[in-house]
Amino acid sequence: MFVLAAVMVVIDQFSKTWIARTLPLDGADIPLLLGLGITHTRNSGAAFGILRDLELRVGSLLIDGTVLLGLLSLLVSLGLIVYMARNARRMTVLTRTAFGLVLAGASGNGIDRLRLGYVIDFVHFKVGSFDFPVFNVADSCVVIGAGLLILGSLFGGESRPHTTIVAGPPPPPPRRRPQPLEEYPELPPFGGRTTETSD
Repeated sequence: MFVLAAVMVVIDQFSKTWIARTLPLDGADIPLLLGLGITHTRNSGAAFGILRDLELRVGSLLIDGTVLLGLLSLLVSLGLIVYMARNARRMTVLTRTAFGLVLAGASGNGIDRLRLGYVIDFVHFKVGSFDFPVFNVADSCVVIGAGLLILGSLFGGESRPHTTIVAGPPPPPPRRRPQPLEEYPELPPFGGRTTETSD
């Protein structure tokens, strides 16, 4: 799952760099197929533009929403890494894949926010009057990963760690119980002599 997360982060960062160097900002859509298009936009909010104008004021200090979301993405990524490292053996393949995708999405957009101050979005889906917010590979990873987590919680559980039972030596035979006291032969009288009675 860590390899999957690393590969998806590389794909996310490469695609954003290519878009930023190739297409003009806020230019016309380049149509692909089935309503999908490519356009170069910048997003200072969370996924799909949510919380774009978020700001946090602590006393006289004003923390920009982009920096705050970047730090939040970093904390989420660290938390996921620790959780996955501790629980990987108990997770199913579906759950590990889901966590790897969520980690990739949080890391990819977190890198943009802390490095650039914004997130590069470029995938645009528009059909008729339906206009979906522009997104990127990292956003897709988060959504797909969350969906897989929901499926995993509904249709599967955590896998049990495989344990091997090693056969030991055979148990000792049961001890023979002593016979009851009345079954022992009668002992001679004290002194070892027997007395005979005559008629």
